[in-house]
Amino acid sequence: MLTLVLLASASVAACGAKPAADAGQPVDTAAVAPATNSALKLGADNLPRFREGLWEMVQTEDGQSETSKRCVGAEIDGEMRELLTRETPTCKTQRSASSTGLKVNAVCEQAGGMKTETSLVMTGSETAYDVKLGLYLIQADGAREGGETTLKAKWVGACPAGMKPGDEVEE
Repeated sequence: MLTLVLLASASVAACGAKPAADAGQPVDTAAVAPATNSALKLGADNLPRFREGLWEMVQTEDGQSETSKRCVGAEIDGEMRELLTRETPTCKTQRSASSTGLKVNAVCEQAGGMKTETSLVMTGSETAYDVKLGLYLIQADGAREGGETTLKAKWVGACPAGMKPGDEVEE
């Protein structure tokens, strides 16, 4: 279910950092329309929580869409927490979270004077959410390569018989 979010989280985790001082402040979510009028459900760690069960996701990159379904259990909360709270001295991470959304921006120093930049904006609720993810490589001369991916996900019900948390099927 959260393949894209976990990819973004892993990118940010490579940088790792504690939440920024603005954590808990409203997130500027103008770039991503909310998936629903409900609020994003945050845990005590200020990370989003999602309903367990079967999720349908549509990931779009470069005009191409891919749909998949993933059975999600409690493990996703642990995976996200681990990936989003790791610390690394080579990165500067800013993070803010509120019921209106989650916003993370990380810039990490790489070999040869290059940097990676990861930005993630998530809005929605525990049953539907939208994510906008930017992944970029910044060359030593300032040239920037990369792009954005969007993900729209919705909870569709209980996982079918024979499908366990972590199982994913592409359609």
